[in-house]
Amino acid sequence: MLCPKCGTENTDQAESCIHCHENLLTKPYVSADTNQQKNNEQTIQSETQASDTSTVSAQKPAHAADKEKPAVSMGVNIAIIIGTIIFPVVGVAMGYTYLKKDHPDARKAGRNWLVLGLIVFLVEIVLINWMKK
Repeated sequence: MLCPKCGTENTDQAESCIHCHENLLTKPYVSADTNQQKNNEQTIQSETQASDTSTVSAQKPAHAADKEKPAVSMGVNIAIIIGTIIFPVVGVAMGYTYLKKDHPDARKAGRNWLVLGLIVFLVEIVLINWMKK
């Protein structure tokens, strides 16, 4: 999909232009003469872009990537980090505490918490080492 403002090629799912951030969803009313002129301009632009794609990529501002929103918000990242640190610690602590109880159901729950906490801890270590590579 071409941007009506700057002519940059965008994906069909894009809501705004990657170059000038113009809204691509709204389509203003265009008369027949203006529409024909735009079609001619778009044909010329697409031919120009096809012949010289390096010029188009060089014109993109370097700060455009800075304005893009991250896939996951900062709050979610913090919650994930806190959860992955706290869950294994709480699991091991609760498992150890309940494992020392006399009631068989408490011992079973303690064993489950302890095993689950240790598994999550080991998975975290493996994932961290894998991500460092």
